[in-house]
Amino acid sequence: MFDDHWYHTPEPTQKPRQQELRTQSPARPSLERTRSNAQKKPIAVVAVRPLPEISQAEVPRRPKSVNDLRSLLHAEFVAPTAESNGKASTNSNTLRRQKSRNDLDELKRARYGYGRGSGVRDKHTVLSVESLKDELDFANWQEEFEEQLEDASNEEYRLFHATLDSHLNTCQRILTKTDDTLNLLSGLKTSFVTVETQTSQFQATSSNLVEQQARLQSLADSVAKNLQPFTELEPITRVLARPGSEFVKTPPFREMLVRLDRSLEWMNDPAHAKFPDVETYAPKFRHCMTRALTLIRNYFVASIKDVANEVVTRVKEKNLGENIPTALLYAKFRVNAPQLKELVGEIEKRCGHEEYISLLNECHGSYASVRQRLIGPMITKKMVELSAATNKNQNLVSFARSAISFTRGICLDEFELFHAYFSGEGTGDSEVYNFLETICESLYDYLRPKIIHEVNLVKLCELCSLLQTRYMPDPEDPEFDPYDRSQLDFGQLIQGTLQDTQTRIVFRTQAVIRDEIEGFVPKPDDLDYPTKCQLSRRSVKEMSGPPTGTGTPLPSAPVVVDRESGITTDMFDTEAMFAGWYPTLRKCIWLLSKIYRLVNYSVFDDLAHTIVHATTMSLLTASAALQKSKSSPADAHLFLLRHLLQLRSQIVAFDIEFTAHPDVSLDFSSLGASFASLRTGSTGFSISALFNLVKTAAMPKVVANMLDAKSEIDIRLRSCINDFNALWIARMTDGIQGPSNRLAAADSPDPAARVKTAVEREVPVLRRKVAEYLDDRRVAETLVAAVMEGVCERYDEYYDEMFTSKGRQPRNPSERWDSEVFMRWAEGVFGVQMGMLGTYDGEEDYQADGDVSSRAMSRDGSG
Repeated sequence: MFDDHWYHTPEPTQKPRQQELRTQSPARPSLERTRSNAQKKPIAVVAVRPLPEISQAEVPRRPKSVNDLRSLLHAEFVAPTAESNGKASTNSNTLRRQKSRNDLDELKRARYGYGRGSGVRDKHTVLSVESLKDELDFANWQEEFEEQLEDASNEEYRLFHATLDSHLNTCQRILTKTDDTLNLLSGLKTSFVTVETQTSQFQATSSNLVEQQARLQSLADSVAKNLQPFTELEPITRVLARPGSEFVKTPPFREMLVRLDRSLEWMNDPAHAKFPDVETYAPKFRHCMTRALTLIRNYFVASIKDVANEVVTRVKEKNLGENIPTALLYAKFRVNAPQLKELVGEIEKRCGHEEYISLLNECHGSYASVRQRLIGPMITKKMVELSAATNKNQNLVSFARSAISFTRGICLDEFELFHAYFSGEGTGDSEVYNFLETICESLYDYLRPKIIHEVNLVKLCELCSLLQTRYMPDPEDPEFDPYDRSQLDFGQLIQGTLQDTQTRIVFRTQAVIRDEIEGFVPKPDDLDYPTKCQLSRRSVKEMSGPPTGTGTPLPSAPVVVDRESGITTDMFDTEAMFAGWYPTLRKCIWLLSKIYRLVNYSVFDDLAHTIVHATTMSLLTASAALQKSKSSPADAHLFLLRHLLQLRSQIVAFDIEFTAHPDVSLDFSSLGASFASLRTGSTGFSISALFNLVKTAAMPKVVANMLDAKSEIDIRLRSCINDFNALWIARMTDGIQGPSNRLAAADSPDPAARVKTAVEREVPVLRRKVAEYLDDRRVAETLVAAVMEGVCERYDEYYDEMFTSKGRQPRNPSERWDSEVFMRWAEGVFGVQMGMLGTYDGEEDYQADGDVSSRAMSRDGSG
């Protein structure tokens, strides 16, 4: 792992050559450092013989050669020794001089037994200086001395060499140990790699084992989970096989229902459809659930019957008859209600299956039959008492108010008691209202015949108003919540009664329209106009005080006298207010005010159009009859105009939808004449004759009668005003009508004399007639102004035709009555108040609109 140290070692810098050589040559250690190192580290050193002790002497000169050294040594050591001994030996033992190195070696070998070629000598044999006898001893001593000297001079180097050898050996050992360590580390690395590989393999194997274990565990859990529903069947079947139904009150029963739900949910899951025996086990679990819920049904029915029997027993013991106290009717039933409600809730929560719904319906039916058996006789007895009490005075409203109030109290108590047993989760509120409808059957049985036989429309309207205001919920009420199931919607229970009443009101209204409006035959007193107008005006003055100068405004709200009940619907005397009204008009407003907001809007609109149409036709009939009885047709026109304006002003308050609503019918009247002509033979049997017959008379005609009340009244008003204006315009311009009259008038000195005479004669009559019928001065002024404009237009036509177009001048130039002069004169004679025409200060916009439209229509008609 250190093989890459060279890669991280920085490149050495360039050094001088001398420094490089100095660096490469090892430093020579000193003797002391070498010795100290030698002492520190024991090194194997070659044993050195100790040097001979040398006496102190003067330092001789330095020899220049070996022979010179020998001479010095001989002079220093050998010669003094010979002198001290006396004389030199001259015997035969004196050695001969050596001639060569070999001779010297032979002499040494002969004497000492060592020398060159003699093998190893004993280095411990040292000759002392005193023992030197001859040259041979000296040579031997010299050789040894040289060796010792050489050894002494080389001792430092030998020590350094030994130190180097020691260092070398140490480095070798370090290298050896390093190699061993590297080998060991390499082995460890190899071992680590092996361990890592084995660990990775072990980890992978362990992971696979763990995954396999998890998979097997999941498989085991899935098997156990999927097997769990199959194992639940047998214990549940054993539990349900127990006799009796008291087991339903215990907690294990509810736990069993939960297990059944889980098992059924698992069996019905499409993902488990491929499991074996699912088709076999699913019906078994369903049968177990049905059996369990049937036990609840049986227990509920038995408990309800036991309570009812206990109540009946106590009633018989105390001889209470039909007067059962509330404590027995309700308090006794509330004792077990929480427990039974919890049990029935188990059925309600599982009403997704049709079979379970039938079980819940059986619980509802059993409860309803028990309660009906206890409460039904009491309600019937109360209805009989109320009916007997109200039969004396024939008061439908009184009976309905008492009977409905009593029944409503019973329904409120039964509603609370029903919700004490049932939560309504399975079937909603339909069952409780079905049960309450059975409670209200006695009310229906006694009230419906009275409604059907009632002919008094006022009582029917009062009953309908009572039902709507007191018992029907108001959607506009901020406290009304249609989704609040905790409150009883009693209006739902009497909806049938309300519909019967409304149907009867519509029928009686149509009868009144047919009998009292369409079939009304006026008496002479009914056509006594304008006398009735004067009486009406006098009554209004007495009631309202002095006039205000703007006429008497008509009331904006439909307030009429109830002639059948004698009760007024307002604070003032409506009898006096509408004293001058025609009977059919009064009946029209009376009908509208009675049925307004009591029937459906669309039904009311249809009835209102019918009523207004019938009233309008009756007014036209009365106008025609009045025209025959009166000498002046102006009375008939003003009578019709007065009542149409009153009718138009009154119907605004009823919010009638004024839409085109055609009444389509088929007219077969032409078929009778066609068949008669065929029978008499007046029509031939030619192809053309038959084709014409089929084309014209043989087909029925489609008749569409428009029943839009407002449009019809406007059309009748326009026609009436036009007829009225035409009548008075003709009376005032009769002198200039026709060619002969125009020529005669133009030839007279005053061409406008005839018209002026007629205008001055008829204007007072016109104003008197208008004032007799119309109380509103604005309408009166509008009519007079319309007549004035019509007269001026007729005169303008006359003057233009006789004078302007022909360039002719009147006979008397001073009497130049052109159109502008005649207009200024007519304004003074008619006395029209222009301020009354342009200002409408009334409270009702319809009056101003009617006046303006009347004036515009009068102008169009007069042209």
